[in-house]
Amino acid sequence: MIMSDSQSSPTAVSPAEPSLLDRLNDFPDRLPPMLVKELRQGLRARTFVAVFLGLQLFLGLIMLIATSASGLNGAGEIVSRIIFLFFSLAVLFVQPLRGINALHAEIKSTTLDMMVLTKLNATRIVAGKWSAIIGQTMLLFVSIIPYLILRYFFGGMNLFAELIALCSIFFISCCMTAINVGISGNASIMLRGLLPLALAIGSLLAMVGIMEDFDEFLDFFALDRKSYIIAFFSMAGAALYLSWFIFSLGVSTIAPMSENHSTRNRLLGLAVIVISVIIMVMNQAEWFLIPIIAGLLAIPSTLIALTERQEMLPRVTLPFTKRGVLGRLFGRFFYPCWSAGILYTCLLLAIIYTLLLYGWSLPKTSFFNLGNEEFAIINSLIGCMLFPAVCLLLLEKHIVNRIGVFIVLLVSCFALASAISAVAYGTDNQPALWIFCWLPPIQLFMIDARNIDEKNVMMAGIALNVILIVFLLIRAFMKWPTIRKAEEDALLMERQ
Repeated sequence: MIMSDSQSSPTAVSPAEPSLLDRLNDFPDRLPPMLVKELRQGLRARTFVAVFLGLQLFLGLIMLIATSASGLNGAGEIVSRIIFLFFSLAVLFVQPLRGINALHAEIKSTTLDMMVLTKLNATRIVAGKWSAIIGQTMLLFVSIIPYLILRYFFGGMNLFAELIALCSIFFISCCMTAINVGISGNASIMLRGLLPLALAIGSLLAMVGIMEDFDEFLDFFALDRKSYIIAFFSMAGAALYLSWFIFSLGVSTIAPMSENHSTRNRLLGLAVIVISVIIMVMNQAEWFLIPIIAGLLAIPSTLIALTERQEMLPRVTLPFTKRGVLGRLFGRFFYPCWSAGILYTCLLLAIIYTLLLYGWSLPKTSFFNLGNEEFAIINSLIGCMLFPAVCLLLLEKHIVNRIGVFIVLLVSCFALASAISAVAYGTDNQPALWIFCWLPPIQLFMIDARNIDEKNVMMAGIALNVILIVFLLIRAFMKWPTIRKAEEDALLMERQ
C-alpha cells in the first residue's frame, strides 16, 4: 500500500521561540563574541562577585549609620569620602589587576591559535578582554549611583564636581586596565606583574592622600578655572595616549607578522607631538617645557619602535612599494621592524633637538630662554633611551623578549648611576663622575656636582648621544638589503 507524503514524512517540529526571560538572561547576538565569552566568565568569577557584594554591603551599612546620625554636621562629606575611597579601591586596585594575566593565560594554554582560525583578529581579541573587564567596572560604577542619590539629601553636595570626579576615576580605571591587558602578553613576570601592581598601589595611595584634602580635590573637578580645565584635559589626554600605545603593544604581541600595527602608532605619535608643540608655542608656554613634553610624548612610540622584531614579510611592504620611490622612503621610517624604528626615533630626535637648540640660542633674558642646565637634563634623558637600545643590538642574538630586556637595562642604568653618584658624593669626590660619563643617567647627577660646569656636562652628553645615534643608524642601514629583498618580492607578487 502506497502511503501519502503527509503520512510517510515525520511531522516537522519548529524550534521553540526563546522566552522573554531567557532573552533577558543572555547576551544579545549583536555583541562581539569575544566580549560575550569574557563577560560570561568574568561575571561568575569569585573576585568580581566578592568585590561587588562587599561594596554594596559596606556602602549600605555606611548609609544606614549616616542616616541615623544625619543631624551631625559634616555627615554628608564623610559619606562622600567613604564612597570615593571604596569605589577607588574597587576600580583602581582590584579591577585593573584582573587584566594582568589576560593574554598570557591564552598564550600559555595555546588557545590563541583556535581564536585566530575564527574571524577574530588580534585587535578584537585584546579589545574583547579589555571591554569585558570594563563592563564589570561599569556595573560597579552604576551600582553606587543610588548611594549618591541618598547622599544628595544630606546636603552640602557639589553634585557636578562629584559626578565629574567619579567619572574621572572610572576613566583612569579604563586606562589602567588597558595598560595591564596590553602588557599581559609579555613573557617577563617582572614587567607583567610588578608594573601593574606598582600602578595599582600608587593610585590607591594617591586616593588615600586625596581624601585628606577632599575639599581641594572637589574644587579641582568643579572646573571653574581655566588652569583647572587645561590640567584636566591634559592629564586625560596623556592617560589616553599612554594606555593606547601599551594596549597596541598587547595587540602586536599576539598578532601574526602579516599584520602591520606599527605604522598607525608611529604616525599617531608623530602627529600628537607636532600638534602639542604647535599648541604650546601658540599659548606661549615656557620654552624649556616644550622639548620636555615633546620628549615625554615620544617615549611610548620610541620604546615600541626600538624593541620590535626585524622579520619582514613581502605582504607588509606591499602597501608602501605600490606607491613608488616615495612609498619606499616612507616605509624606511614606518615599517614594523626595529631598523625602521631607529630611523623613526631619529626623526623624533630631530624635532626635539631643533626645539632644544632654538631655546638654547635665545637671549638669556628672554621669557622663552632655555639654559645649559635644562639642555643637559633633557639631553641626558634622551641618552637614557638610546643607551639600552644600543645594548639591545649588541646582545641581539641572545634576546627573545626585547621590550622586557630594554626596560631591565633602563632600570639597571639608573640604579648603577645612583650607586656611583652616592659613593662620589659620600667621599666628596664629585669630579670622579667624569669617568662614568658614558652612562647617560650619571649626567643628571653631574649637573649639581661641585667643580663641574653645566656646559661641559651638556657638551659631553651631546657627544655621547651622537655616538649612540651613529651606531644605531649603521645597524639600521645594515638591514636595508633585507628590506629591499622583501620589497622586490612584494612587487613580484603584485605582478603575478
